[in-house]
Amino acid sequence: MKNLLSLKPYLFRYWKNLLAGFFFIILTNFFAVAGPRYIRIAIDTMTGPFVIEDVAHNAGLYVLFALVSGFFLFLVRQNIIVTSRHIEYDLKNAYFRHLEKLPRRFYNTTSTGELISRGTNDLNAVRDFLGPGIMYSLNTFFRLLFALVAMIALSPKLTFFALLPAPLLSWSVYKIGQSMQKRTKSIQESYAGITNLVQENLSGIRIVKSYTRELFEISRFEKLNQQYYTKNLSLGKLQALFFAFLTALTAFSLLPVVWIGGINVIEGSMSIGGIAQFIVYVTMLSWPIISIGWVTSIIQKASSAQARIDEIFAMQPEENEQSRESGNSEPADFRGSLAFENISFSYPGTKSEEILRDISFSIEAGSKTAIVGATGSGKTSLVNLIPRLYEPTAGAILIDGKDIRSIPITTLRELVGFVPQINFLFSDTIANNIGWGSRESTIDEIIAASHSAMLHEEIEEFPDAFETMLGEKGINLSGGQKQRTCIARAIAWNPRILVLDDALSAVDTGTEARLFDALLNRLPGTTVILISHRISTVKNCDRIMVLSEGRIAESGTHEELLARGELYLELYNQQLLEDEILSMN
Repeated sequence: MKNLLSLKPYLFRYWKNLLAGFFFIILTNFFAVAGPRYIRIAIDTMTGPFVIEDVAHNAGLYVLFALVSGFFLFLVRQNIIVTSRHIEYDLKNAYFRHLEKLPRRFYNTTSTGELISRGTNDLNAVRDFLGPGIMYSLNTFFRLLFALVAMIALSPKLTFFALLPAPLLSWSVYKIGQSMQKRTKSIQESYAGITNLVQENLSGIRIVKSYTRELFEISRFEKLNQQYYTKNLSLGKLQALFFAFLTALTAFSLLPVVWIGGINVIEGSMSIGGIAQFIVYVTMLSWPIISIGWVTSIIQKASSAQARIDEIFAMQPEENEQSRESGNSEPADFRGSLAFENISFSYPGTKSEEILRDISFSIEAGSKTAIVGATGSGKTSLVNLIPRLYEPTAGAILIDGKDIRSIPITTLRELVGFVPQINFLFSDTIANNIGWGSRESTIDEIIAASHSAMLHEEIEEFPDAFETMLGEKGINLSGGQKQRTCIARAIAWNPRILVLDDALSAVDTGTEARLFDALLNRLPGTTVILISHRISTVKNCDRIMVLSEGRIAESGTHEELLARGELYLELYNQQLLEDEILSMN
């Protein structure tokens, strides 16, 4: 239950609706319990001198009280159930907003399916608690309270015998509730595993089919689904046993009532109408007592679900220490010079050695710098530090002499246009994908960016041109078109610093060189950092840095590095050999 305390801020937000619902629950139960009084009067009237008008009058009052109780029950649902939908809406917004603010390292260790499961299945369980859970808990309490008061007023002795099963009931609810919570948590974890497997398979269906692994993946799914099925059956059996037990207890409580009540009627200490009214109250308690098991299940599910949701909310979002209102610079105030001072880095949560070791260099604003090196030398890790996708373990990075940790992260990322190795496109139009990064891109700017990315002519060949809808992750584009669309997006962003992390690998060498030249012409004042394995692309950069085992091994222009005859020359000769082999094929 303590896990549900984190919902207090959301409950307080709608306190007026909940208070109204609370008030209407009292009224609906008051009229529901008051109604059987007229059953007693009507029956007792029929046992004496029969007056049809009196019977009809009391029967009519009973029906009226039932209708009034039903009306207030409608108002209860309008306030509590509707409020649960409002809170569900707020929770989902808060959950997604929090996910958007979590750092990249969080997503490196958390599966998408797990996050989807918590944001759907778990949130639905919490909503069930906020609506039916709260409503039926309060309804059960007041129905029991009012009915017990009425029963005691009729016969304290009969009430005592009717409540004999209560201690056993309380103990059963506590013990079985504990078992339900454990099984519910296990079910939710299994559901998350299924969601993750389905999400991965649908996203990677082309790989699955390419390797003809359909049967293998089906087997994996069936295994997880069998576990989920078995756990649900186990919980279902426990719930069925619980409900049957509660129903039996309720029926058992009627036996002494009928026996002792019948004796009281014979002795004349209680009327037939009185015993009928008492039995109505005992029967009236049946559903609240039986619902205890159902409500307990809802609460246990919600408690486990909220604990899983709170685990996500407990994750610290990316820091945005400063605000622009406090006097910080706007993106337009930066020129784009860059300096790395004694930077070292290793990935958080790993025991591996440092990826980068004591790296220092500076890049002038508006210059074009290339970073080359063998696979695993640390190129991508280096540029990931610029927009603070990761934090260095030592050293500082400066933009225009200002430590990037003192720049609000939103401002920093507006400064940096980043095109990673792995491209991602949204299921939206080509125009919206290109203009996605910039909130104010016009169609003319989008078209201009597509020209610079050498993509415009190909876009115009699509039936709907820039309004062409892309499939999931841009499936209806080629690899080169995806890369150039992402580059066009970065160009439309008009950044002060543009980072291209092997972003041209899917196009041929000639297109890559022409595209890079077009970028230089389009963004003359932009600081460009280019990672590429192709020497033909980087040779015209103002400066080339060669990374080896996390350190800068060489730095200079293309001609200077060739003249040194060291690592860069080896990479150059290797590239020439690869190109020669490809040309022979």
